[in-house]
Amino acid sequence: MQTTIYSDGIANITMLEGVVRFDLINITQIDKDKTTAKTVGAVAMSTSALLRTYNELSGVLNKLVEQGVVKRTDAQNTGTPTVQTDIGPNTQTIEPLRLS
Repeated sequence: MQTTIYSDGIANITMLEGVVRFDLINITQIDKDKTTAKTVGAVAMSTSALLRTYNELSGVLNKLVEQGVVKRTDAQNTGTPTVQTDIGPNTQTIEPLRLS
């Protein structure tokens, strides 16, 4: 049986003896200047699996940029690329991406 877990992000990334672990989180409450996150699952993978996952996710992100769904921007003072997207009533339907 396969289980699908919706996640707003990840937290608590650790590595021990070649195994990378992180929690899947959902944002459950958003106040004025505070958010609350709830752990909904956890992932543990080898470093080689993490690298393969990174490559796959990078490919998906590049496809989304090509399709105009998201836009690359430079984060202030870090040089780290970030992604911005407008999700609203005018959002187009996105076809499933086939990367292989």
